[in-house]
Amino acid sequence: MKLRILDKNNNELFVKQGLKIDCTYESEYSAGDKIYISANNCYFFKIQLDSALKETVVYAPSGSFEYQIPTEVLERIYEEGAFAGTEHRIRVSEATDEEAYGERNISLNPYDLQGQKRCYPHAYANYVTRGEPCFFERNAIDGVLENKGHGNFPYHSWAGGARDDLEYYVDFGTEVEVEKLVFYLRADFPHDTYWKNIDIEFSDGEIVTANFEGVADGQEVVLKEKKITRIIHLTNFIQAVFPLSWAALSQIEVYGRYIKEDLSKIEIRSASNPKDVKNYTTERLREEFHIAKLFTKDNIRMVYSHIDRIITAGIMPVYSELKLEAGKELAADYFLQRREMGCINIGGKGIITVDGTEYEMNPRDGIYIGMGNKDISFKCVDIENPPKFYVSSCPAHTSYPVVKIDITKAKKVPCGSKEDCNKRVINQYIHPEVMQSCQLAMGLTMLDVGSNWNTMPCHTHDRRMEVYLYLDMDENDAVFHMMGEPDETRHIIIHNEEAVISPSWSIHTGVGTKNYSFIWAMCGENQEFDDMDFIETKDLK
Repeated sequence: MKLRILDKNNNELFVKQGLKIDCTYESEYSAGDKIYISANNCYFFKIQLDSALKETVVYAPSGSFEYQIPTEVLERIYEEGAFAGTEHRIRVSEATDEEAYGERNISLNPYDLQGQKRCYPHAYANYVTRGEPCFFERNAIDGVLENKGHGNFPYHSWAGGARDDLEYYVDFGTEVEVEKLVFYLRADFPHDTYWKNIDIEFSDGEIVTANFEGVADGQEVVLKEKKITRIIHLTNFIQAVFPLSWAALSQIEVYGRYIKEDLSKIEIRSASNPKDVKNYTTERLREEFHIAKLFTKDNIRMVYSHIDRIITAGIMPVYSELKLEAGKELAADYFLQRREMGCINIGGKGIITVDGTEYEMNPRDGIYIGMGNKDISFKCVDIENPPKFYVSSCPAHTSYPVVKIDITKAKKVPCGSKEDCNKRVINQYIHPEVMQSCQLAMGLTMLDVGSNWNTMPCHTHDRRMEVYLYLDMDENDAVFHMMGEPDETRHIIIHNEEAVISPSWSIHTGVGTKNYSFIWAMCGENQEFDDMDFIETKDLK
């Protein structure tokens, strides 16, 4: 885990790393300063970025988030002393499963910021009274319950003025299970009126109407059945008086839990017809071909594609030794009963055990394991720097021996040029010129600094498919991966340590915001690497 404090020009002022961070930043904050937090394969953070704010759990699906110190609005919506002075204690750690997925007020986030969507829960609305900070949407999820006044802290609230077309949202960033909501209406009577009815709409379109009284106490809405939703949408605000007057929401509490995504099961992806793919939305395109969250602690994340029946897996042992199992999806006694596999370690040092023989896997080391090997397990050497085993597996009809392939033993093929922005070195691991396999091929391509195209001109190969894993990318960088038929191309945005499936009919090339590396894995009818149909760039559409 890494914490950085940056100034408005992104100059680094302070940095701290560790499994848990509990530190003091000894300097005064200036306008534009921000706290940037990132962690490999961590999505729920327990944070307290200032002693004046509550400790809470936030969800960051990208594994990182930025909090800009709200220097311009501090006195209006934060407790006195927040982020002030020259000593700032900051605590950040990965949330435990109980903290992340246990029953709690899942809408609490005192660190929510106006317009920010990288850290959840996040509140937003269609109107804010006069655009004033004391009426921002985030005020209603910060945990402050004072509601017998209006204005600055502690009487800040969300207010949209005297309107009858208000919309208010709480976005959790992923699916949650909700059983109860508690509303604290602003009760600065007689200045205020109140809403006697509000419709609560869930992601599936179901609406529950909440009925309120003009009181300061919290008012509960208990659902008849727990609801699965990503967003709570408040609409149809009906005031108790007419003509319309001032009403506001001091706090909304949503009680339930975040739903833990089960990444241990084999995910099955079907083959796709190129004629159908032309009609896919961006979301659908990603569902079919994009593979995210490959590496999660002490877990084997596995995607089985019906495209040449390739299996793509991310294996990240930390505290536990992980064993590769066949699962019912393979209908096999063991994983490699009818398969072969390759693996490249993109993390810290680890150990792979194959039928009792241990293979030490340093960063960038590879290994081929042939059909018929039964007991395969993965373990960590240093929990501070765990391994990340990237696995590709495909059907096999012949057994070949286990081969350890250090990156120094991989065949290196320089190609491309600086002028064409694609100067790179192809490291061939599982390849006919390095070792023998049944049909799997695998390697690592590394781009030089200043180059960002991985393959151009691009190509297809109808006799085999391919999967790319992009890596060695900074948190704020991405690759625009091109796919589709040459006359109707599409793209998928890929971030660090994410993979993409390329059917045999699809081009596969990408351009990054800076240089990067990628692991390619191929399987299909042959291993002839010159069996390609190149597409002239001028012919792409």
